[in-house]
Amino acid sequence: MKKLKVAVVGAGIYGINHIKAFSWNKDADLVAVCDLNQDILDGLKDGFNVNIYTNIEKMLEDEDLDAVSIATPDFFHMEPALASIRKGKDILVEKPLATTVEDALMIIEEAKKYNVRVAVDYHKRWDPAAINLKNELLKESTGVPIRGYMNMDDIIDVPTKWFNWADKSSPVHFLGTHCYDQIRWYMGCEAVSTYAVGTKKLLKSKGIDSYDTIQAFIKFENDCYWTVENSWIYPSGFPKNNDGRTQILTENALLRLDSQNRGLEFYSNTKGQTPNSYFIINNNGRPYGFGIEPINDFVDCIINNKSFIADGKDGLESLRIAEAVHSSLESGEVVKIKR
Repeated sequence: MKKLKVAVVGAGIYGINHIKAFSWNKDADLVAVCDLNQDILDGLKDGFNVNIYTNIEKMLEDEDLDAVSIATPDFFHMEPALASIRKGKDILVEKPLATTVEDALMIIEEAKKYNVRVAVDYHKRWDPAAINLKNELLKESTGVPIRGYMNMDDIIDVPTKWFNWADKSSPVHFLGTHCYDQIRWYMGCEAVSTYAVGTKKLLKSKGIDSYDTIQAFIKFENDCYWTVENSWIYPSGFPKNNDGRTQILTENALLRLDSQNRGLEFYSNTKGQTPNSYFIINNNGRPYGFGIEPINDFVDCIINNKSFIADGKDGLESLRIAEAVHSSLESGEVVKIKR
C-alpha cells in the first residue's frame, strides 16, 4: 500500500507530537517540516530524516505531498491552511480551526473549491473515558440530559512561559474550544445561545492582555444547559499542567468524569504529580495515547477514504460558540448563535 506523504507546519510545543506521530505511523511518510524558527528546525536534523523549510510556499512547491498537518499558534492557522488547500492537499489543523468564524468559513469554502478535506484535532474525542461517557449517554436507560458542567484549566506557566502569544488568544480559544466540541459531541446537537463573564487581572498585571478566566452558560438545541469554565492561571504548584472535570445530570443518571487525576501519583521532596498516562506517553521511543490517535486516524481516513471523526464543520461550530462567548463578554448580554 502506498504511504501517505505528509508535511508538518509548526514544530513547536505541540507540533513535535505531530512530527513524532507521523514518523512512527507505518502508513505515513513524513517528508518535510516547516517552521519560522530556524533553531527549532536545526534541532530536528539529528532525530528525523526530513527536509526542513522556513517558507511554506517553497515547501509546497518543492515537495510531492498528499497532506499537510498544521500545528502553528492559534491565530496563525489560516495562512498555512489556505496555502495547502490551494495546492490540493488534505489538511489536519490543530484546534481551533481558526480564531474567527469568518476565517473558518474561508478555509471550509476553499476546501470545497479545491476538493480537499479538512480534519481538526479535537483529541478529547479519542479519550477512552470520554468515549465511555458518550456511550453511556447513548443508552436509552440513561435518559435525556438536563444539565451539564465542564471545566478545563491550565497552570499559569502556559500563557507566561510556554509561549509568547497568549495576548493573541484566550482561555476560550486555547481551552474552551475543546470543551465546546466535546459537549456538541456528547449532546449530538448544536448550541443556540450563551451568556459569559470573564476576568482580566492577574495576566494583565504581568503585561499579558488576555482573560485570566472565562465562565460561559450555554443552551443547546435539546434544552440542556451547560456551565463551562476555562482559565489558564492555576498556580504552578498544581500537580498537573491542566485540570478538567465533567458532570452531566440526566433524567435517570448522574455521570462524572475526572480528567485531572487518572489514577497515577508521583511524589518528590518538592511536589506531587498526577500525570495523565493516557494522553501522550513515550513507549520505547514511540508516542502513544489519545493525543496521538487523531493523527493516526487522519492518515487512516485519507488512505481508506473514511469520514473524519472531527472535521471542518466541527471546527466551525465550536468556533461559533467561542465567538459568541467573546461577544457576550464584551456586551454583557445573552448572545444567540447565528448560522
